[in-house]
Amino acid sequence: MTNLARLERMPSGRTAARRSDRAFLAVVVVAGVGLGLTAPFTAVLVTALHGSPAAAAVVVSSMGLSLLVSDTFCSRLIPRLDSRLAISAAMVVFGLGSAVTAATTTWHVVGLARIGQGFGAALFMSGGMHLALHLARRGDEAAAIGSFNAAWFAGVATGPLGGGLIASLLPGADGLRLLFGVCAAVNLVGAVLAWNLIPRRSSSEHVPLRQAVRTIGLPGDLGIRGARVRGALVLVGLGQGVRSAIAMTLIPLVAEGAGMGWAAIGVALAALALTDVTSMQTSSTWSDRWGRRPVLVAALGFGCVTTGLLGIVPTSLPVVVALAFLAGVTVGTTWVVPAAMIVDLLPDREHAVVAYRIASDVGMLASGLLVGAALLVLPIHATLGVAAGLLLLSILLALVVGETRSSHPTTAGGTHALPID
Repeated sequence: MTNLARLERMPSGRTAARRSDRAFLAVVVVAGVGLGLTAPFTAVLVTALHGSPAAAAVVVSSMGLSLLVSDTFCSRLIPRLDSRLAISAAMVVFGLGSAVTAATTTWHVVGLARIGQGFGAALFMSGGMHLALHLARRGDEAAAIGSFNAAWFAGVATGPLGGGLIASLLPGADGLRLLFGVCAAVNLVGAVLAWNLIPRRSSSEHVPLRQAVRTIGLPGDLGIRGARVRGALVLVGLGQGVRSAIAMTLIPLVAEGAGMGWAAIGVALAALALTDVTSMQTSSTWSDRWGRRPVLVAALGFGCVTTGLLGIVPTSLPVVVALAFLAGVTVGTTWVVPAAMIVDLLPDREHAVVAYRIASDVGMLASGLLVGAALLVLPIHATLGVAAGLLLLSILLALVVGETRSSHPTTAGGTHALPID
């Protein structure tokens, strides 16, 4: 056997590591298409099916309920599942939810299907992040989180424009139901690719499914102690709230209220996705270089200004596209940097991911309920002003939490702290 062949057979070898990284990120991109194709159009589907803007906000965030249940009671189960099984099953579940949505004519069923999709999303997001961190060298956690999210949202970024074009093929709600049907097909294809391409973890790192099911239950002590850790978890929840409430609910509703068609709404949300994905990668790199706090504070301040402008300037296609483009900077940064802060503050990676996911789920659920309640008594533009105020308050919290990045990262553990095969 040649030296190259031996290297390729070694799970911890550099060649195998790079091949595994590429295969994993390629599947993540496809999963991003499946999970993101319809996400920007959920709120407008609810209103197209005669639901109110408040109902749209609640439906968008309703996924947080199933995410919270999964991430709380399955926090020990998901890391121990075979990676191929977790991510393939995630896409099957999400695809079935899209199929149910495509077949319905009432927004209430859309909400129930979205809750069901949350179980698939939990498998993907938690399982994917655990695998991303296992593939990372010690000291490269922020970059690994950034690469995972950037690959995922590179797929998601195709959703707004592609989804808008698909939805525009049929009038009204029929076009949106067609879009959800296409999304179901993409997820099922992605599940097949995941099963064949996702690298398996070593047998010492996962257990058989029957044995793994016994781990279902509360996560136990995650080591969450001190005001800084709790403050960072609040920032995680706020980051999810920015995505759920502003990017996925208020901006689509503003665009719809301005009389924009499905394709035009897709253009605006594609502009947001462009800076969203770019910011995920750049903010993680910048936070490694200059620190978490200055990068996060700058992004929150930027978001406060853009959200406030969206609430006060007259809405038109150019204005919505431009401000959505600028809002993506805050959406991407607040998704990545608080996650890196939790990894900084909690020494156990698995506990850090569990804590991050639970805080993120609470943020999604709470933001939807708060925005829904606000929309019951306030117009959309006033609700955007309230959101800008919350972003301003979150700057103060980030300053209180302070810097979390270690100035002396270690690379202990070699190419992979935990090998895969």
